[in-house]
Formats: sequence, structure tokens, C-alpha cells
Amino acid sequence: MSRLGRRAAERGGRIAETKCAVWLMLHGWRIVARRSKHPVGEVDLVARRGRVLAFIEVKARGSVSAAAESILPRQQERIARAAAAFLQTRPHLAALDPRFDVMLVAPRRLPVHIPNAWHILR
Repeated sequence: MSRLGRRAAERGGRIAETKCAVWLMLHGWRIVARRSKHPVGEVDLVARRGRVLAFIEVKARGSVSAAAESILPRQQERIARAAAAFLQTRPHLAALDPRFDVMLVAPRRLPVHIPNAWHILR
């Protein structure tokens, strides 16, 4: 991928993450972290509502179905490792109920939130 293509993809990813963060906040979630990077991986969004701490992967594609199909088992493992690293740096959140969600973003559509996605996408 060219440098310009990579920049455009990163910009599109940031825009999709912002859309998802706003959607989550409008639905009662508090954003704990955005783009939480660790040596083992990255979590796009970490959000909390009540006792639930959601580690959220944001996927933006031309359609919702294409976004859903782009989530691979290898990514799920990397995100799970990044979530564990995140919790090690924030032990006060470790007592919450963690789960892995996915938010799918497509042009001219509201984000689609899939709670507990790892169990659904397998």
C-alpha cells in the first residue's frame, strides 16, 4: 500500500472510530480509551457501561457484510492479548465484566454494534 493509501486508510479508520465512540456515548457508554496500543496489539475502543467493560474492534468497509467478514480469528487473538495488556496497566478495571464487541461501519449507515461478538462470529 502506498503512503497516500495508508494515510487515507488511517484517516478513514479514525473517522469510523469517532462515529462509533459518539454512537456508544449516545447509548450510555463511557469511552475509557481510544486506540489503546500495546506491544501485543491494539484495541480500537474501550468502553464501559455499568459493570461491563467492552473491548471494541471497529471495522469500516464498503458494506456492513464486508466489514463483518473482515474480522479474522488471528485478529481476535491479537485483540484479546491487547485487552489483557490493557487490564494489566489499569488494575482498577480488572474487576469489571470484560467482553469483546465489534462495531461495523459502512457509508451512509449508522454503526452496527455487535455485543459479545467473539461468540457470534465464530
